[in-house]
Amino acid sequence: MHGEAGNFLVQILILLGCSSLLITLFNRLRIAPLLSYILVGIIFGPTGLKLVSDPEDLSTLGELGLTFLLFILGLEFSLPRLIALRKTVFQLGGTQVGLCTAAFFIVFTLWGLPWASALIISGGLSLSSTAIVSRELSNLNRLKTRHGEISIGVLLFQDLAAVALLIAVPLLSSNEDINFSTMLLPLAEGIVLLTIFFFTARYLLPVLLREITIQKSDDLLVLSTLVIVLLAATLTSSIGLSMELGAFLVGMMLGETRYRHQLEADVRPFRDLLLGLFFITIGMIVDIDMLKIYWLRILVSGLLLLVFKATIISLVARFTGESWRSALPAGMSLSQGGEFLFALMALATRDGLVPHDVASFLISITIVSMMLTPMIIRYSPLWVDSALLRINRNILIEKDEHQSISEHHASGHVLILGFGRVGQSIARFLKPLGIEYLVLETDDIRISEASIAGEPVFYGDSSRLDILKAAGAEKAKVVVISFDNADIAATILNHLKGLNPDLPVLARTRDDTHLDKLIGLGATEVIPETHEASLTLTSHLLLMLNIPSRQIHTMIDDARHNRYHMLHGFYHGERVGRLDKERNSEILHAVRLTGMAWACNKEVSDLKIPSSAELVEIHRGGDTFIKEQFGSVTLLRGDVLLLQGAMDEIDQAEAYLLRG
Repeated sequence: MHGEAGNFLVQILILLGCSSLLITLFNRLRIAPLLSYILVGIIFGPTGLKLVSDPEDLSTLGELGLTFLLFILGLEFSLPRLIALRKTVFQLGGTQVGLCTAAFFIVFTLWGLPWASALIISGGLSLSSTAIVSRELSNLNRLKTRHGEISIGVLLFQDLAAVALLIAVPLLSSNEDINFSTMLLPLAEGIVLLTIFFFTARYLLPVLLREITIQKSDDLLVLSTLVIVLLAATLTSSIGLSMELGAFLVGMMLGETRYRHQLEADVRPFRDLLLGLFFITIGMIVDIDMLKIYWLRILVSGLLLLVFKATIISLVARFTGESWRSALPAGMSLSQGGEFLFALMALATRDGLVPHDVASFLISITIVSMMLTPMIIRYSPLWVDSALLRINRNILIEKDEHQSISEHHASGHVLILGFGRVGQSIARFLKPLGIEYLVLETDDIRISEASIAGEPVFYGDSSRLDILKAAGAEKAKVVVISFDNADIAATILNHLKGLNPDLPVLARTRDDTHLDKLIGLGATEVIPETHEASLTLTSHLLLMLNIPSRQIHTMIDDARHNRYHMLHGFYHGERVGRLDKERNSEILHAVRLTGMAWACNKEVSDLKIPSSAELVEIHRGGDTFIKEQFGSVTLLRGDVLLLQGAMDEIDQAEAYLLRG
């Protein structure tokens, strides 16, 4: 027995160690980490290197991982959020799951599978990957875009459908001649159990958790959470329902309490580890020999799955009132198979509901679709924009869905590129003066909000020449680049220069690092916001110090006229590590000359600093020499030299002053 236990631990160690290496690689390649677990299962499974000849050894631990996943899903399940997105969740999500399930069901029944098997498979294929889609949309900051909201709303319904399918697996596999009467008793038991869960979890568990948290013991809270989850799973399993259902229900009830975030944090490490083992067992279902023989069929089937689901979801979204530009990216984002298909196949093969070879094929095509998903989500909005423009549908989403920017016929207007805080502030000054303006923006939520308020805001990527033409940029009085991105601003300036070389352009930057570059590309004025904020603060300070306003205005105007030269550079602090990556950032650095310094007893005029760094001041005791006073100043021991420039240049200049 000791030998078997030791061998089992060695197996887990090898599997998790290889998974760690693959996760590191997959993260660099932007591939979902869960696929690394599946790949490890394929490699070391019964048809691979046979490290694990019987996946049942790991299945119990793996199912516990799935149980904890459903518990956290229940914690995150927000009834208010469901109500807020009810149209998207139930109308769009319900229609999508229904249509996809029906279509797949017809295919698999024609293929010869029993109706119960076809139903579970079809339902599983209709689901998408919550983990991949939500992670990618979050990483790309698209959760608040309209297609992001559609995706999350549909995923919410799919999560509910997944729970229903997990309940259905043990019911469908328990009796081949299932009918309404045989399902009535389990259904009644489920309702009774749900009622017990509701009152227990809603009223008794918060009291129990409050008593536990009073003890200020993290270990006790973790242990209690594990007991609660496993107890709920055991109760549902004991009446013939799935363990996952119990975990989901108790999680859903506790999700409305103030302990939600702490419980999620406590359970997540156990979930991640056990869920990794679960996905490894999923990989062990895949037959490598089948992959070798049917790899082309698997690849084509995976692509067909992406195309079919993207088409269905996009059409459903369009017919429920969404624009093409929101419907198509949402459909493409949700087109893959999901992790719940893996869970369903694991349970269905265990219960004999789905043959191993069919499950292996379905898992393989799902993996293909999931591997392509990050790229699809990242580039789908760009692909959609390009496609709509090519078919002459300038759907640059605006205040009226049926109005395009090309119908605006703008000329003699102010063109504002970007409608963030700065762009909106500009518009508020233009409106009362009766000055016509037009705005290009790419944030769907902001466009929708502003359009309802009557703002002339249109969807459009302002770095594209065709979009600028459609917005009448060459006929504008002034173009304002209101966002802070020097690279995109440079691209826009190049386009504008080709359209109208005399067009006045105002550009906003964070500081003056790119000021000369943008002016060289044709910007009439470049406004560095940090410098302007400094000047505004300084002017208020000087007014409070009773300095004459005329003198203040002269000083501020001189600073602007000299392109903020007196504000260049700053003394670095803890950000030096970041500055090391941003080599163009100018800093100020003080160098004290010791008796051994090479520059001691040398005249400033004889120095030939081998970089673009500047010597801007010399401090000697209580005296300060500025550049105009250097003349024939001889450097002495103890002098402090103030250097200004990029970090690389400062390093070279300091080395020259100290060592020659």
